[in-house]
Amino acid sequence: MSRDRPSFRRRVAPPEIRSRVVAMAVLLVVGVLLLGLRTWWNVRQPDQVPQVVVEVQGDVPVPGFHALPGPASVHAALIAAGLDPTGMPDRGLAPGTRLVVDGRDVKVERMDKLLVVGLPIDINTAGEDALVAVPGIGPGRAAAIVAERKSGGPYGSVDDLVRVRGIGPPTVETLRPFLTAGQ
Repeated sequence: MSRDRPSFRRRVAPPEIRSRVVAMAVLLVVGVLLLGLRTWWNVRQPDQVPQVVVEVQGDVPVPGFHALPGPASVHAALIAAGLDPTGMPDRGLAPGTRLVVDGRDVKVERMDKLLVVGLPIDINTAGEDALVAVPGIGPGRAAAIVAERKSGGPYGSVDDLVRVRGIGPPTVETLRPFLTAGQ
């Protein structure tokens, strides 16, 4: 065969080059799979921001307990209670803090009774005693939540609390920061 004519024979790469190409392709596929798995996991399991529960009383549109993303501040608590904190002093708040608002004055103090349960509380595993610790749930409502769970099965989400007699969507929204329906 002469060198002047083109050759259409398939040239085979030496074995050491073939093994490097295969190894790089395998590493690339594994890397893409790991990156995809990590992204999928982060979407399914978002980082949970710790919450700080504070109580706001006094001259506010929405008094009561508010779960704030940590680290909490006076301004964040006042905004949650429906006030514009412009011009008011700001500082960090610890769990179990009560704010008493009198006009434009804000007094920071400790709650009389601290919540000793971890929040949020899982409505599918909590007993009546744990549920009573949640602001807005008394002994009767806690018993009704547990009874409905026993008769109707586990709650799919906090929204399913509307299955309980006497709990409507507005109450669910009030309770939402303090409850979960499992992971």
